[in-house]
Amino acid sequence: MADAVKAEGLVLAYTDVSGNTYPLACAKDASISISRDVIELAPKSFNTFRRFIPGKRTFSISGTGLVKLVGTSQHGLDFFDDLFTTTDTNYVAYLDIIDAQNNYKMYQFNCYITNLTLTSAVGEFANYSYTLQGNGAFTELTIVDTYTVASGTITARDPLTHKLVAVGYGGKWYYNYTVSAGPVINLGSSLNGTSVVAAYIII
Repeated sequence: MADAVKAEGLVLAYTDVSGNTYPLACAKDASISISRDVIELAPKSFNTFRRFIPGKRTFSISGTGLVKLVGTSQHGLDFFDDLFTTTDTNYVAYLDIIDAQNNYKMYQFNCYITNLTLTSAVGEFANYSYTLQGNGAFTELTIVDTYTVASGTITARDPLTHKLVAVGYGGKWYYNYTVSAGPVINLGSSLNGTSVVAAYIII
């Protein structure tokens, strides 16, 4: 069984220089485009129809958002600081997908910021649009645990060896949880009986 994935279940997130993982800026929307070059083969024996072999792949990410300088469990405009300061940051980022039944896919990748446009109009919220260029290949995250919440917690992996990337349930991803002594992740008693996915990377 699987429901269609909602917007909150397809999230682009990144790790900042302090090691914290956030949804990408204060985004209203985001899209990722993956493409592959093809190389044409042209020997005479192929006659009328052209034939190809696959070449290299590339991907880019674009989106828009509201300009916000400070946020809770999200990141504001300072994600784009390296465009202002001429610093070239190779960000570690994530593509996280989950549905209401906890079917999921998670990928890690690297990217550079290549474009930022800020717009404003009198009486309106300031907006931005951005483009990120993928750098290298995707790596699928496979260190993912599924637990049912009991007494407001789920068992966690040792934070000395594993970094918590995201927690997913109800078709949404959350990035505001941390690993506490135990180790456990405190989710609150209101989620008792809820099936939860917790994804990690090795430190």
